[in-house]
Amino acid sequence: MNSLPASIEGHRVQARATDSVVRGTVHWAPLKSLWFLGMLAGAVLGGLATISVGAVTLFVVSTAIVLLLGHSLGSHRKLIHDSYQCPKWLEYLLVYCGVQVGLAGPLGLLRQHELRDYAQRLPTCHDYLRHGRAPWVDAWWQLNCELQLEAPPPIRIEPRIAEDRFYRFLERTWMAQHVPWAVLFFAWGGWGYVFWGVCARVTAGVFGHWLIGYFAHNRGGMRYEVQGAAVQGRNIKLTSLLTMGESWHNNHHAYPGSSRLGIHAGEWDPGWWTLMLLRRVGLVWAVRLPQDLPQRAELVVLDAGGEVAAAAAPATTLVAAWRIARTGLRARVVWPGSIVSPRALARVAGSDVELARERRCRRFEVQMGEARLLGLPAVWVLIARRHMLARFATATLLPIAIAAERFRRWLDTDYALR
Repeated sequence: MNSLPASIEGHRVQARATDSVVRGTVHWAPLKSLWFLGMLAGAVLGGLATISVGAVTLFVVSTAIVLLLGHSLGSHRKLIHDSYQCPKWLEYLLVYCGVQVGLAGPLGLLRQHELRDYAQRLPTCHDYLRHGRAPWVDAWWQLNCELQLEAPPPIRIEPRIAEDRFYRFLERTWMAQHVPWAVLFFAWGGWGYVFWGVCARVTAGVFGHWLIGYFAHNRGGMRYEVQGAAVQGRNIKLTSLLTMGESWHNNHHAYPGSSRLGIHAGEWDPGWWTLMLLRRVGLVWAVRLPQDLPQRAELVVLDAGGEVAAAAAPATTLVAAWRIARTGLRARVVWPGSIVSPRALARVAGSDVELARERRCRRFEVQMGEARLLGLPAVWVLIARRHMLARFATATLLPIAIAAERFRRWLDTDYALR
């Protein structure tokens, strides 16, 4: 164990031999498989037979809620990594929402995560733990099977979690926790609401968790490398909103204890936005960021532009924004390099705009003289300066965009990355 990085010494998993996460076989898990396939059948067969606007809306809203509050904030950032503090009742509520994703009970999910996380930090591990096979093989394994190690290492969960009565109750009854919602949805909208509000939601949560997990360990961008690790995390930027920020997995491998996953320019992180809103109303505190974590000797920055960026300057006033939107004078646009290509941006902004691509900046910025716009207002102004229909809507939408940008900055105050 002396050759292993110091950051692994306090891990919940403490194996006597590093090859304990290599030697094992994958076996079909009947209950796990029947759970997923049953939900899939209900989602496909029942969902298609009972599709309606109300049912699909229920699916979208309920899935977004359990992924954001449950999986991202409750199960991952709080229960597993304890990256922020909150009242116990709120922690229970968030973890309960995490159970509604349909992956496992809170203790089982924690054990699965810790074993996989520990194994991936070692020089080698079983293909099951690293998503190391072809996608169709890995999908069958992760969705229908379990890994049985020959000498499974002990996983030490702190008493605060392991002996908690509520968590132990959820662990015993996590599948049954979907029944009350099925009954409520049936009373509300019939079988269509059950198929879409329960079966489709669980299917999307379980399958989506595997799909993002597979690509986040095999495909995608990297700003960091954890030297000596069996597998590297990858950033999947196109799914940042759908995953509530969880797809910034390379960042997470670099700073696993950070409550903020989208830590660089253009990396949208709805989970972080929600945490900042909860902090503003006094329900969240002691939020941990990358600079609050111990330094890791094995962590190497691959991208010189990947340094943690400073907060952007405040957005300009509505008067200045309207001046930029209606004028034909030449403007300068600064934008994060990871968002769009220069060709795509030039197509939207027009030839009369000077483009400056800076990887370190966090927000779109439009400059004209002393007037400056950031974020959503900047994007809207680019469209409005070139397209007549957008210019007609500017009087209504630009104030909303500026208000949203100011609200975002208000949430982020005191927790800008340094």
